[in-house]
Amino acid sequence: MKTIICHSFPAWDTPYIKSTLELITRMAKSHRVIFLDYSYTLKDLIANKHAPKQALLGKAKGKRLISTDFGQVEVYNSRPMIPVNWVSNPLLFRVIMMLNAFIQSFTIQSILKTIDPEETELINAFNPVYGHFTAKYWQGLPASYYSYDNLAATHWSGKWGAIYEERFLAEVNRVIVSSHGLVEKFRGKHPNVKCVKNGVNLANFNQPTTEKTYSKTIGYLGAFDDRVDLELMQRVAQAYPDYAVEILGELKIPIKSLPTNLHFLGAKPQDQLNDLLKNWDAALIPFVKNEFTKNIYPLKINEYLAAGKPVISTDFADLEEFKGLIKVAQTQEEFMELIAKEIRYNNRVKISKRISFARQNSWEARTSLFLQALAS
Repeated sequence: MKTIICHSFPAWDTPYIKSTLELITRMAKSHRVIFLDYSYTLKDLIANKHAPKQALLGKAKGKRLISTDFGQVEVYNSRPMIPVNWVSNPLLFRVIMMLNAFIQSFTIQSILKTIDPEETELINAFNPVYGHFTAKYWQGLPASYYSYDNLAATHWSGKWGAIYEERFLAEVNRVIVSSHGLVEKFRGKHPNVKCVKNGVNLANFNQPTTEKTYSKTIGYLGAFDDRVDLELMQRVAQAYPDYAVEILGELKIPIKSLPTNLHFLGAKPQDQLNDLLKNWDAALIPFVKNEFTKNIYPLKINEYLAAGKPVISTDFADLEEFKGLIKVAQTQEEFMELIAKEIRYNNRVKISKRISFARQNSWEARTSLFLQALAS
């Protein structure tokens, strides 16, 4: 059984759907999986409600054995790091990151003592800064960089994320990405780029309705953040005053006023999604179009389709593979019109076609493709 180590930016304990965790947990069915968790800082230890504080303080040497539906995952947490995102001086940033890498090296050494280097693959999941600074501590393990967003366009990575991503590319054997946009980004920057798109947890949608609904409800699934066109969502609510417009996700941007029919229901557990989505007459992807969103392959597309729902999206990215399954609007006016048309002309044949498509895109299928990419 081959060992897979995931040096992750996405945290194990946050209650959000993350492609990294969906893939890694399914790998545990056939591989030994070791997960080096998000590099929590001293600030996180005090203020982050999701931080695994006992593990960060050294309980059981920072190691937890987590049983999943697919197998056991060994989760390691390093001691808390020094916060570094505030630093603007390149020399100071490098010094602090070298210290952080040294702190993390003790956890890496603990992991390496338990593995056979000849039978181990290292995946760096969207964590290139720590990947670069800890590279020497991994003692030459073959490494892959997994990128699922355009790091250069994120606000949280500051000025350093993109700089060290470029440097990290020279230290990895391959790059695995989640969208055609990211393939284009890395084309010419690395000789071995593979694409494994996001999937869907079909267990959450194993009883989709094949009947058209008349609930007067439309919705959006996911974090309501700066990817979302707030003006467009407000216009939708105003244009459809007799519909409830539901948001299933955490509100991450300030909003001063809302139409009375726009409802924020908060983030919900994965196993509750089908029961909530099944009453929607249509599902929305109201993303703005910019350098960040053009590289996104949204998790929610396959979730909407698995629930059998009509999907109306902005033209934020290349969605050609969904042609005939979803409707893509070029303007806000067209977005409004398509909502009405898709609800009106929905039927059992279209619903069944959506569900069948989504079932081809399970996380199990994506994991198999990811393992094939690791072997190439």
